Amino acid sequence: MKKWLIGTLGVAATIIGAGIYHVETEYAGIGLPWNDRVDLPVLPHYDNLKQQLSASDHGELYFASKSPYDFSVLLNNFEQAPVTTGMGTLFLPDNIEQLGAVPAMIIIHGSGGLKPERENGYAKLFNELGIAAFVLDYYQPRGVTSDHSYLQKTLTASETDIVVDAYAALKLLSTHPYIQADKIGVTGYSYGGMATRYTMDARVKNILAPEHPGFALHADFYGPCHQTLGSNETTQAPYLAVFGDSDNSVNPAACKIVHKALADAGSDVEVLMLAGAGHAWENVIERKEYDFPYIKNCSFNFQPETGLPMINGKVTSYADENADRGQRAYARAKVMMDAPECIGKGYIVGQDDNADRQAKTALTAFVSRHLLSEQTVKTAETNGNSEADNTEATN
Repeated sequence: MKKWLIGTLGVAATIIGAGIYHVETEYAGIGLPWNDRVDLPVLPHYDNLKQQLSASDHGELYFASKSPYDFSVLLNNFEQAPVTTGMGTLFLPDNIEQLGAVPAMIIIHGSGGLKPERENGYAKLFNELGIAAFVLDYYQPRGVTSDHSYLQKTLTASETDIVVDAYAALKLLSTHPYIQADKIGVTGYSYGGMATRYTMDARVKNILAPEHPGFALHADFYGPCHQTLGSNETTQAPYLAVFGDSDNSVNPAACKIVHKALADAGSDVEVLMLAGAGHAWENVIERKEYDFPYIKNCSFNFQPETGLPMINGKVTSYADENADRGQRAYARAKVMMDAPECIGKGYIVGQDDNADRQAKTALTAFVSRHLLSEQTVKTAETNGNSEADNTEATN
């Protein structure tokens, strides 16, 4: 009997231990009663951070950035935000010496990380148009590796961190002799698309780059519209939104409200909804419904003055003013317990060549109109005229 009891307890302990390990590794320990933080990766150290670029600078570049994590820190206490490293890869057109100074586009990947067929593919497209391209990586300099789960990745870098990296990259690229400082745009995909829209916030621009002209344009690819920053004041730069009507993670009704607010605030807004398209159509994976989480039936926002997070108009879990990044990540993740009704699962992701072609046609025309010469605009619009006609102008 004693041996049976010891054996049973041993099995129970093994099962409980395995369960705890599973929660710790797959769910970052959220829900375990003794946890009040997420163990984020150690921030790696990088040398040779760039402050000023020379004509020969291209490829991987590292630069100083910050990780406020919470929007409240960015809005009210940015000087105290932890100093971190930003990084990205600069691609210049092959004939840059003949072209001279050219416009540039900063490219922000999605929550799943860099996808060469997507970010590098867009970099190639921009280079062919005579535009420099900077592929931003917001995961690697925050210690994320391929061994981290999807949840661990998304908890390592918040959308606020991404916006800070994007503005730090903007200021760095502006020092390059071959880049026109007043003609740098930004484009992003999914999580990066949402961050791209956030870079339009006038308060954010005034905090992060008060002396800079700011981004010349914003192109948002299938960025969710469930969350806004609590203010409709924009930099008034032009904005393009492209998404599919079969993508559960992007609510067209919510996007319509967001896009109207941007247009009412003075931004030139263009919207292209692709019939039958899902999410991340550039990714070379089978197009089907995957069991990925997304926000549904809820609106997320921030109080305009404090920057505290809200769900459906009510303040939700947030970290103490003196919390570190791990504690802030835990408070952020508690939405899964605070509002489980807001979490849906399952949406279409994968390769869709038709959607990809239409999206690139619209992007080429949009970027050409706002960044390039009149002749280049005419060429781009002539080449893609039939599909660009599908673009709906909100303003």
